[in-house]
Amino acid sequence: MKNSEQEQLPFGSEKHEQCEEDEMANARRQWMCRIDKLSSRLLKLLLIVSLFGVITQVSMHIPLFRNWFSLVERLEGVPYK
Repeated sequence: MKNSEQEQLPFGSEKHEQCEEDEMANARRQWMCRIDKLSSRLLKLLLIVSLFGVITQVSMHIPLFRNWFSLVERLEGVPYK
């Protein structure tokens, strides 16, 4: 801005613009914090589901657990040995 334009601005208008920028930066920080929390929860959920899938697949090799997890196998012609 030129000096003549600055003189026409009301007192404190630059400070008001700075406050709006600070509020926008604060809002961005809050959103980033929320996104970080959400992404960490999603990552934990993904790890838990993956771990459950691995445990389930490994336990399918044990006949006792296989009978409990897989109800469809009983309806098939030749059971797993």
